[in-house]
Amino acid sequence: MSWKNFIKKRYNIVRQSEALGASILIHAIIAVAMAFVIVSSSETMRDAITSVFRKPAKKKIEQPKPVVMPKNIPVNIPPPPPKMKKMQKLEKRMVVKKNIKSKLRPKTLSFKKKTKIDFKTANNLGKNVKNLMYRDYAAKHGVEGGGKTLRAIIDKIVLVSYEGGDWDCEFHHYKDKKGKTVVDFKHGSLINLIKEIERRTDIEVKNKIPVVVRADSPEIHNSPFVYITGHKDFKLTDAEVENLRTYILQGGAIVANSSLPGRRSRFDVAFRREMKRVIPDHELKPINNKHKVFRSFVVFNEVPVGMNYWQEPIEVIEIDGRVVVMYNLNDYGDFMLAALDSTGNAIKYGLAADAEGHFRWQGPRIWHNERKLYANAEDFPTTLDAYMMNINILAYLLTR
Repeated sequence: MSWKNFIKKRYNIVRQSEALGASILIHAIIAVAMAFVIVSSSETMRDAITSVFRKPAKKKIEQPKPVVMPKNIPVNIPPPPPKMKKMQKLEKRMVVKKNIKSKLRPKTLSFKKKTKIDFKTANNLGKNVKNLMYRDYAAKHGVEGGGKTLRAIIDKIVLVSYEGGDWDCEFHHYKDKKGKTVVDFKHGSLINLIKEIERRTDIEVKNKIPVVVRADSPEIHNSPFVYITGHKDFKLTDAEVENLRTYILQGGAIVANSSLPGRRSRFDVAFRREMKRVIPDHELKPINNKHKVFRSFVVFNEVPVGMNYWQEPIEVIEIDGRVVVMYNLNDYGDFMLAALDSTGNAIKYGLAADAEGHFRWQGPRIWHNERKLYANAEDFPTTLDAYMMNINILAYLLTR
């Protein structure tokens, strides 16, 4: 094919395609125009198409017509409230109860306020109180046997702290970095007593360090007795007195040691006064050498000699024949600051500092140039008797 014929043929194809495209475009325009005419003439079709692209209009909520009350009907309008005085500040309106250490408090024994309690006998205390008072400690502390075959499990030994005195006098003290005196609860008479209890008896004490709490704490109800000691005057709060009374009437006991041996000391006067508040209408009375406490574990033919050779009788308070308070005026507690050696047959010595920065022996309370204050503090037989007397008291309270 020649070049001229090729170009001619190609031109015819292009011209035909342009005519076809123009024809299609014209027909499309005609179709759109006809559709527009149909839609514009049909109201139903127009509404259907506009509803697709238009958001539905919100329906108007007609407000209710007001109620017209009939005339001449009296209306009772309440009088205005009285004017309130200016409220007190929150601090003044709050009532804060002091001397409460824990929210978990034991259920106290309730008595009628108008009824005076006679503590000399338990006849007026009621059956429930008497049952608690005379309950068997064997179940609570696992007590078996008696004497040197006594077995028991004690959870803890409790020392009572109080305001106004030196309840911590039988612990070692040291000064921290700021120069403040701190009590060392890991070294003291009760800790040494716990060691000797486990060495010489079959009584197990779970907590090797005594628990120190105030007398209004529920912790005291987990121990067979609470220990009170000191040199100075002190006073218990009303909450502490009430909790101690509840504790005693539910089977517990108070064991007290005067660190100022002899009568009419500051601690002696304070302790007798506070026990009168805990147990009204009752007095501390001495016991003789035939009392069971002197034979409850080891046998003592007489009251053991105390600090500076004091040998006052042990005094007790009994309710209906049951001992609830046991008090010694011979300062057996300070002897137990003397730790015994591994054999238990000699005093263990070693230098330690006290609160004033002086040095004394670990154990007996001996200060330089003050040996007359504790004349027999180095006597091992007397120290051992003090340990054994306290073990006798514990054994007696577990089996009474």
